[in-house]
Amino acid sequence: MFQHLLFVGIVFQSSLTKTLQNLRNQETVIYDKVWLNEGKAYDERTGKFTATIDGVYAFSWTTFSFPGKYFVTEIVHNGKVMAYNQCDGRGQSGWPSSSNQVFLKMKKGDKAWIRAKSNDGQFAYGANWCSFSGYKF
Repeated sequence: MFQHLLFVGIVFQSSLTKTLQNLRNQETVIYDKVWLNEGKAYDERTGKFTATIDGVYAFSWTTFSFPGKYFVTEIVHNGKVMAYNQCDGRGQSGWPSSSNQVFLKMKKGDKAWIRAKSNDGQFAYGANWCSFSGYKF
């Protein structure tokens, strides 16, 4: 009656400990603090996630900046832009934050990562306020 399902635990949670500013266009954001990395698919040295098996993966990322500053990012799948995240505090007195989520159909060996979309005025607050996470369905 019930089929045996093989659960493959692929899930990661990472955050940014260092404040980033003035990243170059398409420079990878490296979330250097790894809180969870079941399946060892996220590499905190490169900032890239590598699919270990075929399937659908969910990714989310949150950005926190300073009043008057901004940080625009994009998630890429094998180098192709899939979605954007604009955290814009220009003209505001508060601390801006933003988040986004995507679902990607990936093959084993495919990569996904977050990178800067433009290179002027980029500013992301560290201290674990910015995060990048994902898991396989």
